[in-house]
Amino acid sequence: MRDEQIAREYAKALFEAALGQNILDRVVQEVDDVGELLTDPEFEGFFRSAKIDSEAKKKVFNKVFLQEVSVITRNFFWVLFDNGRESLFNEIRNEFERLVDEHNKRLVARVITAVPITDDLRAKVQEKLSEATNREVVIETVTDPDIYGGMLIYADGQIIDASVKSRLNHLRERLIQAR
Repeated sequence: MRDEQIAREYAKALFEAALGQNILDRVVQEVDDVGELLTDPEFEGFFRSAKIDSEAKKKVFNKVFLQEVSVITRNFFWVLFDNGRESLFNEIRNEFERLVDEHNKRLVARVITAVPITDDLRAKVQEKLSEATNREVVIETVTDPDIYGGMLIYADGQIIDASVKSRLNHLRERLIQAR
């Protein structure tokens, strides 16, 4: 739980600094760019290694990114390196993206269906969620045949379970209780 709180604090600090300097969109793109590079196993291993000191990491970071990132983004990564928090980057990035979405009144909803969702159904779900939350809704879809049919929606810390599997389980429980 402590790592979650640390990640939230770093994300909040980065978000507030970028917002305060009016370069939020730029910092979002820079964090994405650095995050993309960190998917490369060599770079990831280098930057996450506890055996490599923060000064060496800063030098490599500067060689790769100095001309392309803002001072805020550079300083953010330098603080991560100085404090040995590189391993929390993905959690920090996720929380940072959540703060940006919240600021932009955008909601990311994950919709799980047994078969791929049609464009028409996707639009209807997006419209209903947008009306209910008064926010722009971005739909991420996942296909999971284990739910049999219907859908599960994860949005804003809530779950809407309209799956066939859930309905069958509920019916089963009612039949057992009716005995």
